[in-house]
Amino acid sequence: MNYRCPLNGEPLEVAGEQLVRADGAAYPIREGFPVLMGPEIQNAEPPPKAGIYAEAYAEMGFYNCYAEDLLSRILSGPLTATRAEGYQGLERLVHEHSCFPHENWLLSRMDVNAEWDCHQYIGAVTGKQVLQVGGSGVMALMFLMAGAEHAELLTPMLAEARIARALARKFGLAERLNCTIGIAEQLPFPTDSFDVIYSSGCVHHMVTERAFGQFNRTLRSGGRFAAVEPWRAPLYALGTRVFGKREANPFCRPLTAERVAPLFTAFAHARGVQHGSLSRYAMLAIEKSGVRFPMSVAQSIGRADDTVSSLCGLRRFGSSVALMASK
Repeated sequence: MNYRCPLNGEPLEVAGEQLVRADGAAYPIREGFPVLMGPEIQNAEPPPKAGIYAEAYAEMGFYNCYAEDLLSRILSGPLTATRAEGYQGLERLVHEHSCFPHENWLLSRMDVNAEWDCHQYIGAVTGKQVLQVGGSGVMALMFLMAGAEHAELLTPMLAEARIARALARKFGLAERLNCTIGIAEQLPFPTDSFDVIYSSGCVHHMVTERAFGQFNRTLRSGGRFAAVEPWRAPLYALGTRVFGKREANPFCRPLTAERVAPLFTAFAHARGVQHGSLSRYAMLAIEKSGVRFPMSVAQSIGRADDTVSSLCGLRRFGSSVALMASK
């Protein structure tokens, strides 16, 4: 991967355990992962302020701790022991012979129909260059299993990159996966780098007026962006008060129409499709109780919800959204 300085876009060259700019400013490489976060730059004056990186740094304790716990379970036993369905899904997909996209590739019960929208929109990924933004690389690895030529994971969390590398080694995909520490608002990649950019549950942590423009810049002509995200529906405050959030992180802020608006400025072709107007909080309560039902059942419930909500004019109140855009 050819890297660019996230602060000014200038090329970076590998020099030992650093990526160095022509003027001598450099970024560290830690555990083999380039750390391309503006505040990490060395030999540069004045040092940049946290700015758009502030939330990423504030979240590191929460997400790195969570990821380290998962990594220890991944390294010490079968993926079923992690109780993380995305990882278990990867193990299942190793033996899956259906072409992507297919319903067998769905991994997120709570957002299954938004995920299906995104998979269909992306289409076949054979031979493509793909980028996953945020998370621990499950979708990047999925795309590799589906025939992508190369996948990149970008995350500000070092422990998430460790998980992605461990999983890639487990499935024999390490040569085709690269992990970089960085943020979506300042993608450290050249223009026109990727055919597909995907994010799941991470866009709502971003400064969207900057991130969407970066996605457009780094996509090739005809490339596609897709994301599955929580939406702030009218009953969000009541629902989370009664059932709690899916995770305890206080920085989780579901998307709103105002925060999604920059998508339609950055891309000439973009849309958002909402799901889960009636069933999401009931499904959340079931998930929290420990009940797990087949993905096909979740998909059927979601489709029935969409049908009823569309007839009643409630679809726009769905609290799960698929964002899709093409360059």
